[in-house]
Amino acid sequence: MKVVHSAVRTPIYELARSCELDLQLGDESLTYRIELFRDTENANRFRCHVWDLEMFRLKPTFPRDENGKPTHTCDDIVMVDRGMPRSRIAYPREDIVAPDLDAALEIVLNDLKAFLEHVTAERALS
Repeated sequence: MKVVHSAVRTPIYELARSCELDLQLGDESLTYRIELFRDTENANRFRCHVWDLEMFRLKPTFPRDENGKPTHTCDDIVMVDRGMPRSRIAYPREDIVAPDLDAALEIVLNDLKAFLEHVTAERALS
């Protein structure tokens, strides 16, 4: 799988695994969605996106009133790509190099454990 064009700067990555987990950090409830993409040209390179599902109050563009202003607001959950705080790898700009998908996921989960240990001062169990 390849696109050859001067505008294309990377290989194609395909979604290999996605998972979600819910976190409770003090009064804050978070849902993280972790997506791992495999490089289609190099089987031991992966890209990771860590999404935070967050509620936003939005003003949809349409419909509009007679003055051209939006008439509605709504509360929607939006996935925000925030990476992983305190991670050893700058997700998603930097690839994970691992022998297989499970090893790549283990790297991400270890970064997650380090983040949780930092914010909670509680040791994560393996």
